[in-house]
Amino acid sequence: MSTQPGGNWRPLSQWRLAAHDLMDGLRAHRVWMMLASMDIRQRYRRSVIGPFWITITMVIWILAIGPLYSHLLGIGANEFIPYVAIGIITWGLISGLLLDGANAFVSADNLVRSVKLPYTVHILRVLQRNLIIFVHNLLAFVPFMLWLGIWPQWRWLAAIPGVALILMAAMPAAFLLGTLSARFRDLQQIIASIVQLAFFMTPIFWKAELLRERSWFAEYNPFQVMLELVRRPIVEGIPDWATYGKMLLLIVVLYLWAAPFFATYRRRLAFWV
Repeated sequence: MSTQPGGNWRPLSQWRLAAHDLMDGLRAHRVWMMLASMDIRQRYRRSVIGPFWITITMVIWILAIGPLYSHLLGIGANEFIPYVAIGIITWGLISGLLLDGANAFVSADNLVRSVKLPYTVHILRVLQRNLIIFVHNLLAFVPFMLWLGIWPQWRWLAAIPGVALILMAAMPAAFLLGTLSARFRDLQQIIASIVQLAFFMTPIFWKAELLRERSWFAEYNPFQVMLELVRRPIVEGIPDWATYGKMLLLIVVLYLWAAPFFATYRRRLAFWV
């Protein structure tokens, strides 16, 4: 590997190493899938129903918030409860990706320091783990389907590309947040506070139309865009092309930001964790 005088890596070499890290991580799918499954088993060890505790918690949340806000906002329960249910389930995926992504390298410090694995493996491990939990949590919607007499429709399949786009955006975001959190440990608490604030500022248990002339605040909220990609096909209909366009723009911006950041600082991660 060629170097400049003084032993510094050339920029081209840094980009090449980062690209190899990404490709090697994608090819090591058995590793990060196994690690993600182990994470879930370890988290719920000795538990009778395991990750379904999260599903039960979401059912309770929906039961508490759905009828209450349906009455406060004057929206019919048949319309509002599915809206809240899918919103809370999807928010669980988004918030989990952000919080776990910020902790991706720090929580894997033993592996980072002792085993030569692509750093991408730790990011994909986070994505896989949260995807598994999200699929479990979708079961929280089933009781409300039975209660309200909702039947599956073909348009619901349009939510699958929405989930895929959220995962695509989460990958560069996890690289950025995970690297920064490894260097500045207080950042994890800041991110947790921002995610909690975003929960109340994003139309999850309220509707964007209630903002009236200021509805643009919700329309350009990136979390709202992600929610609509999954929620709208199930609750209302296929999202418009503007929603997909906003999401694709967000993904491009995240990758353009994360790529040089990862190429520059990936070699320091082992020292930071």
